[in-house]
Amino acid sequence: MKKEMKQMGKVVGIDLGTTFSAIAHVNEHGQEEIIPNAESDRITPSVIMFEDDLVTVGKIAKQNASAVPEQIVEFVKREIGKSKEEFSREFEGKTYSAEELSALILQKLKQDAEAHLDAEVTDAVITVPAYFKDAEREATRNAGKIAGLNVLHVMNEPTAAALAYGVDVHGSDQNVFVFDLGGGTFDVTVMKVSGSKLEMIATNGDHRLGGKDWDDQIIVHVAQMFEEEHGENPLQDLHAYQDIQLNAINAKESLSQRQKARIVCNYNGKSSRIELTREKFHELTNDLVQRCSALCGVVLSEAQMTWEDIDLVLLVGGSTRMPMIQEMITEISGKEINPQEVNPDDVVALGAAIQGTLRQIEEQANDTSDTNALAEIPEAVKDRFIGPKGELAIKVVDGATHHLGVVLVKSDAVTRYVHLMIPKMTPVPCEVQDTFYTVTDNQPGVQVEVIQGLEQDQLIDEIPQFEEIYKLGECELGLPSGMPANTPFDVTYKYNLDQTLEVTAKGPGGKTANVKIDRSTLDEAEVEAAADHMENLEIE
Repeated sequence: MKKEMKQMGKVVGIDLGTTFSAIAHVNEHGQEEIIPNAESDRITPSVIMFEDDLVTVGKIAKQNASAVPEQIVEFVKREIGKSKEEFSREFEGKTYSAEELSALILQKLKQDAEAHLDAEVTDAVITVPAYFKDAEREATRNAGKIAGLNVLHVMNEPTAAALAYGVDVHGSDQNVFVFDLGGGTFDVTVMKVSGSKLEMIATNGDHRLGGKDWDDQIIVHVAQMFEEEHGENPLQDLHAYQDIQLNAINAKESLSQRQKARIVCNYNGKSSRIELTREKFHELTNDLVQRCSALCGVVLSEAQMTWEDIDLVLLVGGSTRMPMIQEMITEISGKEINPQEVNPDDVVALGAAIQGTLRQIEEQANDTSDTNALAEIPEAVKDRFIGPKGELAIKVVDGATHHLGVVLVKSDAVTRYVHLMIPKMTPVPCEVQDTFYTVTDNQPGVQVEVIQGLEQDQLIDEIPQFEEIYKLGECELGLPSGMPANTPFDVTYKYNLDQTLEVTAKGPGGKTANVKIDRSTLDEAEVEAAADHMENLEIE
């Protein structure tokens, strides 16, 4: 018999990671804490195993990866935002998109949290890498919906990490450098803690750089050593690959504590014992470290700062435990790094939980239909997160992580170029309006092409894959007949806290056109169908 829930409407923060995920909440004492899963672990492997109608997520799935590799899905975060044509997996006659697979991980976290808290989890803040574009963000939101969550906010991971650190140090001014190297993605962000405000100053990232790439270098090295000894490549067999992958991960973790690790590779009745030293590991992965180092310089340049301007370096993500990463940051920054400043596995989920609580307080304070809404919040929570004048104790100000612009046409009516509406790092939410002019007499209408990630005045014809990569959508405005060239019309970009965009075009006589830019790979009906399908799955 199912136990009756004692509480309703719990808000959580979720770090939906490439290799591991975590979920947290703010307890009745006003303290953020990780919610352990059903296996009593603080983090859950982002690994899925399909067995008939049973879906297993987490440690057991990871442990069985080498036994049944064809039934396993890993690293799905690297595919989020792609259509089913670009990425999908099929099990038991059902084709799963990246959103649906991510939703299975979220559902596992949700149901384990509900069992632990003895409360229904309804609302969530889910984190994403700061450089994620609209398509990846909307796909993450859809994954939450499919898992039965009301997603309050899709939050930048480095902002969440800085919030978890800064919530109790506000009042002092600090420039915080967040170095976030996870299992599959990499972010570098400069945040400013100023008074009660936490503001993003600059960010950049690489969604194809993470701990997995260090693992892959070990995997390739082991396979080469095996082939040199036995004349066969073990990576041609999926089972052997999974075995080597697990051994590579163990070796990588061991090399963070020891100077050498031993890896046994078995394939086709043959075996090799391979010794990997920390020095050799550094040699194999030096180019990856240099990519990290280069991105640090890019972000400091974008922030118009030097290392002397940075007060604190936060190491986030399990991959920052590698000594080579800590040594690299110490070398380029000239600063003493404290890897224990925050727990790299927990801090993003904890920050997301804090943001969820702040959003909940803000929404209830603004709820004019219920004057006692805040009374439902525990006193310890209000004491920590509400200031003396009723304001939030700390306010998070994120920035647009990519340029947003419009395509304009020069007077020759042929040459198309980029005009920025919302430059990168503009504080969000924001609303920007600009006036433009028609090109020809009696122009029947204007097509507002909405673009992301391009620079001011770039020529469209010189941009490869413009439609596929950079164009977000369009807004078409009809014009009255007989309008002369240079007829003015206004375009407004409204960018909300979740970095979703609404575009409005307004022409002569007050005629308007409006479109919400939606880069979802699943439409509303498909999201509902996926949610219905999930209800019929047994997930453990």
